[in-house]
Amino acid sequence: MRHKVDHEERKKNIVQESLRLFGLKGYAAVNFGMIADACKISRTALYAYFKDKRAIFNEAIDEATSRIEAKYAEIVHSRHSADAKLRQICTTVLSILFDYRDFVCVISDYLAQLRRVGETPVTYIKRHTIGLKRIMHSLIIEAKSRGEYEKSINPTRAIALLYSQFEATAVRITTTGGADLSEAIDRTNAILAVMRAPDAPARLFN
Repeated sequence: MRHKVDHEERKKNIVQESLRLFGLKGYAAVNFGMIADACKISRTALYAYFKDKRAIFNEAIDEATSRIEAKYAEIVHSRHSADAKLRQICTTVLSILFDYRDFVCVISDYLAQLRRVGETPVTYIKRHTIGLKRIMHSLIIEAKSRGEYEKSINPTRAIALLYSQFEATAVRITTTGGADLSEAIDRTNAILAVMRAPDAPARLFN
Protein backbone atom coordinates (compact mmCIF):
# COMPACT_ATOMS: atom_id res chain seq x y z
CA MET A 1 0.00 0.00 0.00
CA ARG A 2 1.45 3.36 -1.05
CA HIS A 3 2.11 5.91 1.66
CA LYS A 4 -0.10 8.97 1.24
CA VAL A 5 1.96 12.16 1.01
CA ASP A 6 0.89 15.16 3.07
CA HIS A 7 1.64 17.82 0.47
CA GLU A 8 1.18 20.79 2.80
CA GLU A 9 3.57 19.24 5.32
CA ARG A 10 6.10 18.49 2.58
CA LYS A 11 5.85 22.04 1.28
CA LYS A 12 6.54 23.43 4.77
CA ASN A 13 9.50 21.06 5.12
CA ILE A 14 10.92 22.26 1.80
CA VAL A 15 10.72 25.87 2.97
CA GLN A 16 12.31 25.06 6.34
CA GLU A 17 15.16 23.05 4.82
CA SER A 18 15.77 25.72 2.20
CA LEU A 19 16.03 28.44 4.83
CA ARG A 20 18.44 26.28 6.82
CA LEU A 21 20.64 25.89 3.73
CA PHE A 22 20.40 29.59 2.87
CA GLY A 23 21.51 30.39 6.41
CA LEU A 24 24.44 27.97 6.29
CA LYS A 25 25.74 28.63 2.79
CA GLY A 26 24.19 31.91 1.67
CA TYR A 27 21.33 32.33 -0.77
CA ALA A 28 23.50 32.53 -3.90
CA ALA A 29 25.44 29.34 -3.12
CA VAL A 30 22.37 27.10 -2.74
CA ASN A 31 20.95 25.35 -5.79
CA PHE A 32 17.85 23.26 -6.44
CA GLY A 33 19.77 19.99 -6.23
CA MET A 34 21.05 20.80 -2.75
CA ILE A 35 17.53 21.62 -1.61
CA ALA A 36 16.16 18.37 -3.06
CA ASP A 37 18.89 16.36 -1.31
CA ALA A 38 18.24 18.10 2.02
CA CYS A 39 14.52 17.31 1.70
CA LYS A 40 15.26 13.71 0.61
CA ILE A 41 13.18 14.06 -2.54
CA SER A 42 14.01 14.16 -6.25
CA ARG A 43 14.46 17.39 -8.20
CA THR A 44 11.38 16.43 -10.21
CA ALA A 45 9.32 16.15 -7.02
CA LEU A 46 10.70 19.50 -5.84
CA TYR A 47 9.60 21.16 -9.10
CA ALA A 48 6.07 19.99 -8.39
CA TYR A 49 6.01 22.42 -5.45
CA PHE A 50 8.27 25.29 -6.52
CA LYS A 51 9.60 26.43 -9.88
CA ASP A 52 12.90 27.73 -8.45
CA LYS A 53 14.62 28.68 -5.20
CA ARG A 54 13.35 32.25 -5.43
CA ALA A 55 9.77 30.93 -5.30
CA ILE A 56 10.69 29.01 -2.14
CA PHE A 57 12.13 32.13 -0.56
CA ASN A 58 9.07 34.17 -1.55
CA GLU A 59 6.87 31.56 0.14
CA ALA A 60 8.92 31.84 3.34
CA ILE A 61 8.66 35.64 3.30
CA ASP A 62 4.91 35.46 2.69
CA GLU A 63 4.33 33.06 5.58
CA ALA A 64 6.50 35.09 7.96
CA THR A 65 4.93 38.44 7.10
CA SER A 66 1.42 37.01 7.43
CA ARG A 67 2.15 35.85 10.99
CA ILE A 68 3.79 39.15 11.89
CA GLU A 69 0.95 41.22 10.43
CA ALA A 70 -1.55 39.20 12.46
CA LYS A 71 0.40 40.16 15.59
CA TYR A 72 0.34 43.83 14.59
CA ALA A 73 -3.44 43.66 14.09
CA GLU A 74 -3.86 42.14 17.55
CA ILE A 75 -1.92 45.03 19.09
CA VAL A 76 -3.73 47.73 17.11
CA HIS A 77 -7.15 46.39 18.12
CA SER A 78 -6.28 46.19 21.82
CA ARG A 79 -7.70 48.63 24.39
CA HIS A 80 -4.37 50.27 25.20
CA SER A 81 -3.44 53.88 24.49
CA ALA A 82 -1.97 54.80 21.10
CA ASP A 83 1.43 55.33 22.73
CA ALA A 84 1.31 51.92 24.41
CA LYS A 85 0.33 50.29 21.11
CA LEU A 86 3.20 51.96 19.29
CA ARG A 87 5.64 50.86 21.99
CA GLN A 88 4.32 47.30 21.65
CA ILE A 89 4.68 47.45 17.87
CA CYS A 90 8.29 48.62 18.17
CA THR A 91 9.09 45.97 20.78
CA THR A 92 7.51 43.30 18.57
CA VAL A 93 9.58 44.34 15.55
CA LEU A 94 12.81 44.28 17.55
CA SER A 95 11.95 40.97 19.25
CA ILE A 96 11.27 39.37 15.87
CA LEU A 97 14.68 40.49 14.61
CA PHE A 98 16.34 38.73 17.55
CA ASP A 99 14.08 35.65 17.65
CA TYR A 100 14.58 35.00 13.94
CA ARG A 101 18.10 36.30 13.52
CA ASP A 102 19.07 33.45 11.16
CA PHE A 103 16.15 34.33 8.91
CA VAL A 104 17.13 38.01 9.10
CA CYS A 105 20.64 37.06 7.95
CA VAL A 106 19.18 35.11 5.04
CA ILE A 107 16.98 38.05 4.02
CA SER A 108 19.98 40.39 4.19
CA ASP A 109 22.00 38.04 2.00
CA TYR A 110 19.09 37.66 -0.41
CA LEU A 111 18.58 41.43 -0.78
CA ALA A 112 22.31 41.89 -1.37
CA GLN A 113 22.12 39.27 -4.11
CA LEU A 114 19.20 41.10 -5.76
CA ARG A 115 21.09 44.40 -5.64
CA ARG A 116 24.13 42.81 -7.29
CA VAL A 117 22.05 41.71 -10.28
CA GLY A 118 20.00 44.89 -10.42
CA GLU A 119 16.69 43.40 -9.28
CA THR A 120 14.20 44.89 -6.81
CA PRO A 121 13.07 43.32 -3.51
CA VAL A 122 10.11 40.95 -3.56
CA THR A 123 6.62 42.38 -3.18
CA TYR A 124 6.14 40.78 0.25
CA ILE A 125 9.08 42.67 1.76
CA LYS A 126 7.92 45.97 0.29
CA ARG A 127 4.35 45.32 1.39
CA HIS A 128 5.42 44.54 4.94
CA THR A 129 7.57 47.67 5.18
CA ILE A 130 4.82 49.91 3.82
CA GLY A 131 2.18 48.25 6.03
CA LEU A 132 4.28 48.67 9.16
CA LYS A 133 4.92 52.33 8.44
CA ARG A 134 1.21 52.93 7.86
CA ILE A 135 0.34 51.38 11.22
CA MET A 136 2.97 53.49 12.96
CA HIS A 137 1.76 56.62 11.18
CA SER A 138 -1.88 56.05 12.22
CA LEU A 139 -0.87 55.44 15.84
CA ILE A 140 1.20 58.63 15.98
CA ILE A 141 -1.73 60.61 14.53
CA GLU A 142 -4.05 59.01 17.10
CA ALA A 143 -1.64 59.79 19.94
CA LYS A 144 -1.45 63.42 18.83
CA SER A 145 -5.24 63.75 18.61
CA ARG A 146 -5.65 62.30 22.11
CA GLY A 147 -3.07 64.59 23.65
CA GLU A 148 -0.53 61.81 24.28
CA TYR A 149 2.07 63.30 21.90
CA GLU A 150 3.13 66.84 21.14
CA LYS A 151 1.03 68.44 18.38
CA SER A 152 4.23 69.53 16.63
CA ILE A 153 5.44 65.96 16.07
CA ASN A 154 5.95 65.18 12.38
CA PRO A 155 4.80 61.55 11.91
CA THR A 156 6.94 60.96 8.81
CA ARG A 157 10.12 62.13 10.54
CA ALA A 158 9.28 60.21 13.70
CA ILE A 159 8.76 57.01 11.74
CA ALA A 160 12.04 57.52 9.88
CA LEU A 161 13.85 57.88 13.20
CA LEU A 162 12.20 54.79 14.70
CA TYR A 163 12.75 52.77 11.54
CA SER A 164 16.43 53.72 11.55
CA GLN A 165 16.65 51.95 14.93
CA PHE A 166 15.15 48.79 13.42
CA GLU A 167 17.59 48.92 10.52
CA ALA A 168 20.59 49.60 12.77
CA THR A 169 19.62 46.64 14.95
CA ALA A 170 19.27 44.39 11.91
CA VAL A 171 22.72 45.45 10.69
CA ARG A 172 24.27 44.69 14.09
CA ILE A 173 22.60 41.28 14.15
CA THR A 174 23.76 40.35 10.65
CA THR A 175 27.30 41.75 10.87
CA THR A 176 28.85 42.05 14.31
CA GLY A 177 26.37 39.99 16.30
CA GLY A 178 26.79 42.55 19.09
CA ALA A 179 23.18 43.72 19.23
CA ASP A 180 21.31 43.60 22.54
CA LEU A 181 17.50 43.43 22.60
CA SER A 182 16.98 45.34 25.85
CA GLU A 183 19.25 48.15 24.66
CA ALA A 184 17.44 48.33 21.31
CA ILE A 185 14.07 48.54 23.07
CA ASP A 186 15.40 51.23 25.42
CA ARG A 187 16.55 53.32 22.45
CA THR A 188 13.16 53.20 20.73
CA ASN A 189 11.32 53.92 23.99
CA ALA A 190 13.58 56.93 24.54
CA ILE A 191 12.54 58.30 21.13
CA LEU A 192 8.87 57.77 21.96
CA ALA A 193 9.29 59.41 25.37
CA VAL A 194 10.58 62.61 23.73
CA MET A 195 7.41 62.71 21.62
CA ARG A 196 5.08 62.79 24.64
CA ALA A 197 3.14 65.89 25.53
CA PRO A 198 4.52 67.26 28.85
CA ASP A 199 1.05 67.82 30.32
CA ALA A 200 -0.39 64.43 29.29
CA PRO A 201 -1.62 62.47 32.34
CA ALA A 202 0.25 59.26 33.15
CA ARG A 203 -2.91 57.15 32.67
CA LEU A 204 -2.72 57.80 28.91
CA PHE A 205 0.39 55.66 28.59
CA ASN A 206 -1.06 52.34 29.80
